[in-house]
Amino acid sequence: MSDTPYLHRHSLDPNLWIYNGYYYRGMKLNEGNGPFIYNYLRRIDETILGALNDHAKIMVVRVELRLPDHFNWEHDPSRRPLFSRFISSLKARIEAKRAQTIRNGKRFHSTKVHYVWTREFRQDEKKPHYHCALFFNKQTFLALGEFNPTARSLYGMISNAWASALRMDKHLADGLVSIPDNPIYRIRKGEPYDDLFYRISYFAKLATKLFGRASHNFGSSRTDHLPIDPQSRLPFHMEQTAHEDYANSPEKAFGCGEIFW
Repeated sequence: MSDTPYLHRHSLDPNLWIYNGYYYRGMKLNEGNGPFIYNYLRRIDETILGALNDHAKIMVVRVELRLPDHFNWEHDPSRRPLFSRFISSLKARIEAKRAQTIRNGKRFHSTKVHYVWTREFRQDEKKPHYHCALFFNKQTFLALGEFNPTARSLYGMISNAWASALRMDKHLADGLVSIPDNPIYRIRKGEPYDDLFYRISYFAKLATKLFGRASHNFGSSRTDHLPIDPQSRLPFHMEQTAHEDYANSPEKAFGCGEIFW
């Protein structure tokens, strides 16, 4: 796979490909935030498809997570990545809710938790912040529920899981979790998900990410048995797909040029 005007290797991480286009697999990207990292766009797409492969209907929630002033993100004493702790804690709280619901003699629809996250840095901030999208079975959760860390709502579980990951009291960590405008998407298997992909493609933008620190700027849940052509994961096919997306863009490419850090 070689550099092209629309797809070329990142100068600090040759495993990443920078994409100068407006579309991905026919879906419009979040204009004004390009160029994008093509590998991340592909993982976002695979995560959405993976969630829809597991559940006939999904609910997707956008969440923003911040770090407290005292948290040393560069030297976290735990060997386990922060976001992994968050997801594990969230899954444990959902499982506890399932067990309690069943003990009460009620039915509980199980859910797998799929997710995509990105870490961003801004010049006016000393610490990074996180954007994430959480995917649930729509039969399990219909909404975020009460915005209170003491509530047994989905929001309460998300807030408490972030507090647990930070090893903080849930009341102190509540202000570190924020919900943006229009945070929820509900999608049925077989329906187009262009609007959702447009929103989350923001996660794949090249800007505001810090490279060369031996830590990840992006992550997602594992997806297996995807209903897509496995050839799409191969470098040559990725270049071919990027070329088709670029060729179908109605406007000029963003024009990235050399990246300096």
